[in-house]
Amino acid sequence: MNAYLPVKINSRLLSLVVGVLVCCSSPVSFADQALLIDAAVLAESNPEPPPPAEEDVPPAQPDIGTSTDATYVSAGGWAVTGTNFIDAATMVFDFETTTTVSQATLSLTVASSYAQDGAIPIEVYYFADDGIIDRSDYSRGPTTPIASPDVAGLSQIDVDVTAAVNAALSSSQFIGFRVQSSILPTSVDTTQFPPWTGIRLTDSYLLDFTAGEAPVPGSGSSTPTYDGFTVDVPNIDIPGVGTASAQFRLIDSNSGLFMLTAAELIESPTSESAVSGVELLDCSAFSAPALINGARYSMISGILDVPDVDFQDNQVDIRLELIDGTEPKLFRTLSIADVVAGSDSMTESIFTLGGGAQSVEATRDFIPLCHGWVLIGDSVNNRMVERNIITGSTGATYPFTTIPDQLTLDDANNKVFMTVHPETNRLYQLDLTTGIFSSSGLRQDFPGIVQHTYGFALRDIAMGEDGNVFAILFDSITIDPEQGIPFAESGLWLALLSGTGNFLTQSMPLEEPIRIEYDPILNHVFLTTASNLATLNYDPSTHDLSFIEGTDIPVGSACTDFAISPDGASVAYSCPEGNRPAAGGEFSIVDMSPTDYFDSDGEWLLGSAPVSATFTEDGAYLIATDNEKIYFFNPVSHLVLEDFELGLLEEEQIEKIRLSRDGGFLIIYLTNVVHTDSSKFYWMPIPSDIGSDLKPLF
Repeated sequence: MNAYLPVKINSRLLSLVVGVLVCCSSPVSFADQALLIDAAVLAESNPEPPPPAEEDVPPAQPDIGTSTDATYVSAGGWAVTGTNFIDAATMVFDFETTTTVSQATLSLTVASSYAQDGAIPIEVYYFADDGIIDRSDYSRGPTTPIASPDVAGLSQIDVDVTAAVNAALSSSQFIGFRVQSSILPTSVDTTQFPPWTGIRLTDSYLLDFTAGEAPVPGSGSSTPTYDGFTVDVPNIDIPGVGTASAQFRLIDSNSGLFMLTAAELIESPTSESAVSGVELLDCSAFSAPALINGARYSMISGILDVPDVDFQDNQVDIRLELIDGTEPKLFRTLSIADVVAGSDSMTESIFTLGGGAQSVEATRDFIPLCHGWVLIGDSVNNRMVERNIITGSTGATYPFTTIPDQLTLDDANNKVFMTVHPETNRLYQLDLTTGIFSSSGLRQDFPGIVQHTYGFALRDIAMGEDGNVFAILFDSITIDPEQGIPFAESGLWLALLSGTGNFLTQSMPLEEPIRIEYDPILNHVFLTTASNLATLNYDPSTHDLSFIEGTDIPVGSACTDFAISPDGASVAYSCPEGNRPAAGGEFSIVDMSPTDYFDSDGEWLLGSAPVSATFTEDGAYLIATDNEKIYFFNPVSHLVLEDFELGLLEEEQIEKIRLSRDGGFLIIYLTNVVHTDSSKFYWMPIPSDIGSDLKPLF
C-alpha cells in the first residue's frame, strides 16, 4: 500500500515492534515534549455506487486496504475497521530544532474499545511529514508498524518511538503517526454491534522525549542488529576484498534511504574473487561459494545482503543497494523481510540433506547457472539479477525497461532471450558477455492479392539451432483480412526467428498453444496446450516444419511442466491428474515417445499429483515432484530409486524444478501467493549415494 518506500514486509512481521512499551514499563524521565500541531482521522472507504442502468454491469469497487491515499479526512480519534472502511487516527508533532533523541515515548489515551473475540490488535505507523495532515499521509512512511500490541483492557498505550523519531528527524522536523486496527476488513465480525473493531482515542496525544545522541543497537554484538534507525553489521564478506564492518542510518524514512556512517576493513582480502555474467556459465572456472552465515556485499552490483538481523528479538533479512555516485555513500532499501523458513517439522525434509531456502526478488522465471547461481528477472525493479540461492549473494544487475517474463538461454552465444510483461512487439536479448540489452521488432509481410503486414507480440520462446529461436507469437487482428492472406482466428502463430529477430520462414497459424519446446537431438518441435501435445519434425538445413500425424491429442489436463530426455527419445509432461486420467486414481508421468505418445514402455508413478520433472544431463535419473516429495527415478525401469520429503510450508506450491548447470544442486522454484513481493527457492544437493536397489513406490 506504500507508494514511497519499497520495503517489503511479510505479514508475520506485523508482530514485530521497534520497541513497544504498553502500560507496565518502568518510569522514564523526559526533558521535553513535542508540540502537537495537527490531528485527524484518515478514512478509506468505497463510495456508494449509483444504481446501475438496466443491463449495465456495476463497476467493480477496489478492495478496502489497497488505496494509497485516504478517501477523506475527518476527526474524532477513530482507529477502527469495518467491512467497508478503515479509520486511522493520525497525529503530527513538531520537534522544532531537535535533531536526535536518546529516548521518545508516544502516549495514547483510549476513550472507547471495540473488541473482537476478546482482542483489539492495533498497529502504529510513523512518517516524516510537512506539518499538515492530508490524504496522502495515509500510506506515507515505512510499511512495517513500529508497534503491534493487543490493547484490549488498556486505558493508556505507551509506545517507545525512539528509533522512529530519529529516522524521521533525518529528513523533517515534523513527525506523524497513524494508529489503526490490524484486523482486515474481510475479517471483521458483522454480527457484533457496533459492526467494527478497534479503539477510539481521546485528543490528548503526547510525545515525550529526551534530546541527545541516538542509541546504537547491538554495540559489541557479533551479529547484525537493526532498531528501525541504525543497521549495525559487524561482519560483511566482500569477495576479492576481505571482511568489513559497517553501520548505516536511515536518513529518509519515507523513501527507505540509508547512509553509510561507518566502515572498517577488518580482514585482508580473501582468495575468492567475484564472478558474474558469462563467467557463471563456466562451472569449471570457479568453485561453489563458501556457505558463509553472514552478510555479503557485491562490488559488481553494489548490493548488500544481510541475513538474520536481530530486530526486536526477531530475525529479518535486509537488502540494501548502493546508489552510484553518491558521497557520502547512500543506499536504497530493496527489502526488509522475514527470514525465509521451511516447515516447522524438518524431519526427513531436504533440510536434513544439507539443503535450504532463499527469498529473492519477485521473478516470473529463472535460468540455472553454476554452483547455486541463478539469473532472474526482477519484476519490481525491471532488471535482470544474478543471485546465489545457496549463499544469498548478489552478482551483477542488468537494468531493463520493463518486466522480464520467460527466460531462455542461448548457451552457444552467451545470450538470454526473453518475453516481457506487458507484451510488446519485440524480441529482447541480454548479452552476458557485454551486459547489454538489445531488441528487434517483430513484423512480417504476408503475400496475397495484396500484401499484408502483421505485427507480433512474443508469447513463448525456445532455443533452436545456430542461435535461432522458435516462438509463439500473437497478433491482435480479429477480422480475417482475406485476399488470400493467412489468418489465425486465435491470433497465435508459430515462427522461426534468427537471433536478431529476422523471420526465417513464413509463420504458421496455430489454434491455442501456450508453450513451445525444441529437441535439438531428434529435431522435434513440441507445442502444448494445458491438455494437448503436438509434435512437428524440423529440418535445420531447410527450416521446413511438418506436423506428425496423430500427435495433437490430449495427454492430461491443467498440465504444468515439460521435459525432454537428453537423447530426445522420452518426453515427460507433468499433469496434475497424470497423463492417463482413466487410470483409476494413480498419479503418473507417462514415458512418452515424441512421435507416438502412448506407445510407451512404462510410466513414472508418484504419490500424488505430478507438478514438475526434469532429466539429469547424463540421463541417469528422472527427478520429479508432487509438491510433497522429490522422487529420483530410473528412467528405463521407471522404478523409484529414492524419495525425499520436501518440508514445504502448507501454502507453498512448486512451479518447477531444475538442476544447476553443474548438476550438483536441485533448484526448486515456488509459485506462492504468500510471497507477493518476492519469490522463493528451495535447493538441495544431489545425493551422491542414490540407491541402486530399485524399489516400487507402493
